[in-house]
Amino acid sequence: MIGSIRREMTRRADARAVGAEGKRWVRSFIHVFRTLTEARIPKDETSLGKLIAEGKYCCVGQSHSYNGVQVIPGVTAMLMREGGLNAMSYDPVSQTVRVGASVSIRDLKTYLRDEHYRGLLNSGNYMEQSVIGALATGTHGFGPRAVMADSIVELTFLDGAGNRVTLSRGDPEFAHVALSFGTIAPIVELVLETKPLEPYISVSSMSRMSKLAELKQGAMAVNWAVMPYTDPNDPVIMLHVLSQCDKSQGPGAHPKASGSGKMAAWVLKHYYRLDRFLPRLRRAMQRFIDWLDLKQSERVITDPGDLDYLYDPKPGLKESRAPSITRGLFSTTFTGYNLAFFVPLEKAPAVVKFIMREADDLRDLGFYLKGIISVRELPDTAHPHFAANAHQPMAAIDLFADPRDYAWLERLQRLVMQYEPDTRPHFGKSALGPQFRDALGPDKLDALVRIHEKHYPQGNLMFSERVRALLDVGRPLPGEHAADSGLTS
Repeated sequence: MIGSIRREMTRRADARAVGAEGKRWVRSFIHVFRTLTEARIPKDETSLGKLIAEGKYCCVGQSHSYNGVQVIPGVTAMLMREGGLNAMSYDPVSQTVRVGASVSIRDLKTYLRDEHYRGLLNSGNYMEQSVIGALATGTHGFGPRAVMADSIVELTFLDGAGNRVTLSRGDPEFAHVALSFGTIAPIVELVLETKPLEPYISVSSMSRMSKLAELKQGAMAVNWAVMPYTDPNDPVIMLHVLSQCDKSQGPGAHPKASGSGKMAAWVLKHYYRLDRFLPRLRRAMQRFIDWLDLKQSERVITDPGDLDYLYDPKPGLKESRAPSITRGLFSTTFTGYNLAFFVPLEKAPAVVKFIMREADDLRDLGFYLKGIISVRELPDTAHPHFAANAHQPMAAIDLFADPRDYAWLERLQRLVMQYEPDTRPHFGKSALGPQFRDALGPDKLDALVRIHEKHYPQGNLMFSERVRALLDVGRPLPGEHAADSGLTS
């Protein structure tokens, strides 16, 4: 009860602080990482350039990242999402959109849909993120061109003197900067590819992993989730696939479940509610679902005007749900700590089964995964050097736990990396560190450091201690606790 009251007081205090400069808290999503900072809100690009010259700074979007990559102690934080860089314009000749640093994904999607009947190539499912913040940390959806930064054709940032620098696709530095996790900032403007809005055939199923290849055959985009405490040899999965659709077909409503499907829907609905509040019953409940061996499949035609990357037959935004049977699976994104990383696509089933076994062995220590293990497939390759799928098709593995258990997720990540050296980070969700250097390419990381030093010779742009460890550029900045305790002397 006391904890709930404190969280509500924190939420209200943060809400009151929106739009205000001065001392403010910067927190990661779910508040595992946080720091008190001096906040500045740039009204326009000119004022932002002046603020940069005042001293050490960092840039923060909507602070959606879980891993604290946006939490940087001891420097002024430019709160870009709350600023006035709200420009949006569409070029019908190149079919690209120009967007400013304060624009959210929701605003951009709405503008493209309502004004030009177009959409983004792909996106994540949290619509309040700033577009630029989302792209800088590697936000992705699933299916073709899944990594959002892969759609950038031009970007403009301010250097350490507050001067504009513009890079276009094909420029030598572009592939490093397009996805640069806070080392090049502020990025004030992007030009992105767009695509026409179109319907898809959306099929969501409840089945077994042994049926995965069969069920996703012919799909253009695949997202699946595993119940981690079901049979480790053939776990229960929830599968969502998209396929191309005849544009003459209109959107349909979600079909009503019947028979065993009706039972599956009832069981899952009540499971989602219990999972959040009774973690010690997660394994027992999932074992019961495994024993029931439920099957269900639902097919709909999506509405082209839907804003959500999860694709719904009704237009608009349904932020915490997927189509019908899988809609409850993604509520964990908003109630638990989320750690994610990428593994080669063909290794995803084996990695998931490995995680299931390791997590089950930790039950006696009180640790339980929350809800599901989510897998989003990235079936092609992307242009930015630090994109997850820069070299080969990959799968995004998302793990969830109660916030107090986030360190167990970091342990599971390290265990996976011992056996799969091609594991690559999600810059807003992974436990970042030097262990990712080999997979990302030390030469490319060193080149990014040189680009940073070239454009910020003043040393005024600072980035996360986790990124500093990844780039091997020295000790982290001292936070208040380190300074007050004398640890930095």
